[in-house]
Amino acid sequence: MNTKTLETYLQEKSALIEETLDAYLPQATETPKTIHEAMRYSVLGGGKRIRPVLTLAVSELFGGFEEEAIIPACAVELIHSYSLIHDDLPVMDNDDTRRGKASCHKKFGDAIALLAGDALLTHAFQLLATVKNPEKSKRFAEVLAKAAGTEGMIGGQVLDLEAATKDFDLLKLDEVTLRKTARLIEVSSLLGAISAGVDETTERSISRFGRYLGIAFQVMDDIIDRDGYLRLMTSDEAKNKAAVLIQKAKEELSPLGGAREMLNLISEAILNRKR
Repeated sequence: MNTKTLETYLQEKSALIEETLDAYLPQATETPKTIHEAMRYSVLGGGKRIRPVLTLAVSELFGGFEEEAIIPACAVELIHSYSLIHDDLPVMDNDDTRRGKASCHKKFGDAIALLAGDALLTHAFQLLATVKNPEKSKRFAEVLAKAAGTEGMIGGQVLDLEAATKDFDLLKLDEVTLRKTARLIEVSSLLGAISAGVDETTERSISRFGRYLGIAFQVMDDIIDRDGYLRLMTSDEAKNKAAVLIQKAKEELSPLGGAREMLNLISEAILNRKR
């Protein structure tokens, strides 16, 4: 399997995710139209879709069914999209653009942007409630809420805000990265494993795989943006850190069997990404 095959795989899965998100989101013609327009504007037509693709790829690795994995995959993407809307608000990072276009609050105003983020968060769990297997529905909601809440993404954002007024070191930055970025990528992988019905030992391995992948993703982001980890180490040191993390992620897959090549290729693509 080569890079071209990986690109084809990512394109196919991204197209499926886009199509499903389009179907699951309220239509822009539904009242109140403005909030639904803002939700669709912020979710559709952009983004790498790395998180939902991981959910589908992990499920596929263990023989799961795509039609079952697509709901948690879309739910995690809605959570990610809501977090970006809120991150861009003036009270947070105050970014005017997102994914090559005006950020949600620049397009619709601060109040609608805040509510659009809230609505996407709520809609994610509404989707998970439609999963026909009640045990899986409960597990999906439980692990995603934990990853997105104060133990995960929100907690990481708080630590990041607090870090602006305190001495910052590598240990603290790793903790911020683990919670703010890696937890959501970790749970994206775990959702795929749960969907496929693997055992607890395999779930733990897949969680560690996603965790290492998520930290490496942020390190590479910081290299590209010349920020974050590059405030504490050189670009070469940061790249080496990411490479070690990717190797650890791939090692978690080794004992699991199955066609691991796609997940290995996704891991390598994260390490070699330029933007």
